[in-house]
Amino acid sequence: MTSTTGPTGTWSSLRRTESVTARLAATVALSATIALACGDAGDGGTAETTDSATAATDASETGETSVDSAATTDSAASTTSEGDDPWASPYCQQVADDRPVNGWLEDWGAREQAMLEAVNNLRSSPTTCGKHGELPAASPLVMNPRAQCAARSHSLDMATRDFFGHENPDGELVGDRFNNAGYSYAIAGENLAGGVSLESAEQALAGLLTSDDHCANMMGPDYTEFGAGFVEGSGALTLYWTQTFGRPAGS
Repeated sequence: MTSTTGPTGTWSSLRRTESVTARLAATVALSATIALACGDAGDGGTAETTDSATAATDASETGETSVDSAATTDSAASTTSEGDDPWASPYCQQVADDRPVNGWLEDWGAREQAMLEAVNNLRSSPTTCGKHGELPAASPLVMNPRAQCAARSHSLDMATRDFFGHENPDGELVGDRFNNAGYSYAIAGENLAGGVSLESAEQALAGLLTSDDHCANMMGPDYTEFGAGFVEGSGALTLYWTQTFGRPAGS
């Protein structure tokens, strides 16, 4: 896991594959990066700093703003068939556009769509991601409702229970959230960002790009689908962003 802390925010990224067998927790230290061994060789391990973070493969975290990313390739636990309404399950209904109480705010949905556009714009041309070097352009991502459910659920959870990180207080990680949303994945990833200064998708993306690992996660050529969750809540960071990345199982 890698996390980064700066004067205006916190960023964290996480990537997990099926070869990852351990859940890692890392502390954030200013201007410090701690690499943690995770899974088999080739898994990418995890690193955490105070400016960006990756967990189970990629995470970053910073002061007033937070950003986190994660990826996983072990989705055998998915329980919802592809033919079902992705928003009908109790897990996803709470964050659906027509959820029972007030619905998901239209403004939040618009910011999520803007994030998809911003990420695809980034992927449209080669991008230098620090220690990862120049990464080639990647195919655009498509918004997937199940991946979006996982992203919205985590942003809402962080805002409601006032925490920031890939692992929630119940011990759930990005793979669990994908499974809860009924997303059968070959690989899944997650980036988190939070802070009062991250009002727009562009501002959140700019913060993520200060982290080599977050940048690499957004440029990942293995991903084909995307989800975004934006929440303005009562937690310490006020504004919470979650990006989810996936490739369906069997693809």
